[in-house]
Amino acid sequence: MTATDSPSVEEAASAKPPVVLIAGTYCFPEVWDAMKAELEQRGYEVHAPPLRYHDLPLLEGARKMASLSLLDYTADFVNLINGLDRPPIIVGWSMGGLIAQLVAQRVEHAGLMLLSPAPSAGMFAMYPSMFATFQPHFSRWGFWRKPLMPDWDLFVWSTGHLQSQEFMENCFNQLKAESGRAYFEMALWFLDKTKASKVIPENIKGPVLVISGAEDRIVVPAIGRRTAAKYAKGRFILLSRAEHMLPDGTGLPKVMMEFDKWVEEFGL
Repeated sequence: MTATDSPSVEEAASAKPPVVLIAGTYCFPEVWDAMKAELEQRGYEVHAPPLRYHDLPLLEGARKMASLSLLDYTADFVNLINGLDRPPIIVGWSMGGLIAQLVAQRVEHAGLMLLSPAPSAGMFAMYPSMFATFQPHFSRWGFWRKPLMPDWDLFVWSTGHLQSQEFMENCFNQLKAESGRAYFEMALWFLDKTKASKVIPENIKGPVLVISGAEDRIVVPAIGRRTAAKYAKGRFILLSRAEHMLPDGTGLPKVMMEFDKWVEEFGL
């Protein structure tokens, strides 16, 4: 092949599928900035819209999102992906990892990468550290119609205890509220008539990469392992010296190393 036959940078980039990033609980729009930059350096077109109302100030968003369903979040991303030119790689983190699966079972996609995905309907989720994280919210009467609000001590303990104080303070200062209804649909799925958190693995036929941190307290690694096992092309990676903070901070380089190996293997 001569120099003139070599594909241009633009052609090489266009050969790759787009990437859609789906954030999780409390997440602010900039939460994906570090991973988005890494993906764009690799030539991917990246879409990272915030979850509905997560671009609003904390209290304004809390009023609007308290009754949002997982089905609302899912519909937003289904509409986005149906408007793309090519089936994307869908990446979801935490609650976004569950939403990514709910989306992927409804749209054509190239692959699915789940970072510490929240449990889907039918999964045991009452692990001690997870219960301790959310017990203050679930102990409030009518929690299913009230917003879930961030708490500094629980946030650091459950999500980023391996990160620096400065990093976690910067994250916490940008956090949003979360939907109490969505948490009802995840935690008490057996009472949810809409079955909003139900995933049908047979509808997701492409490669699925699931990554968990060995020291994750808010979504324990057992859930990631069970999630990967549901899929014919599922693969589970457990990262040592890592917790829930995977798309940024000390977890990001480890995640991108696994991503690079995965996309090379499957031609993504």
